[in-house]
Amino acid sequence: MQTLDIRQKLHQYVDDGDEKLLKLMFALAKEYNEDNDVDLVFTDEDIKLFDERREKRLKGESKTFGWQEAKEMITRKKPI
Repeated sequence: MQTLDIRQKLHQYVDDGDEKLLKLMFALAKEYNEDNDVDLVFTDEDIKLFDERREKRLKGESKTFGWQEAKEMITRKKPI
């Protein structure tokens, strides 16, 4: 599908769309167009939590999941 075709189809969706669809499309467009060059800043508490999680992982005290298990949980094919 060419850019012009996509643009025309999107205009049709907007013209025919209900409030829910319009809000969704607006939120998506707004997020896409906002400046997202914000640097992440971690607090000392965040870093402490990361360190604690890392230590538990290295000691084998926390559970990890393989890709397939994670994918099944995300797609709700496996209970969490």
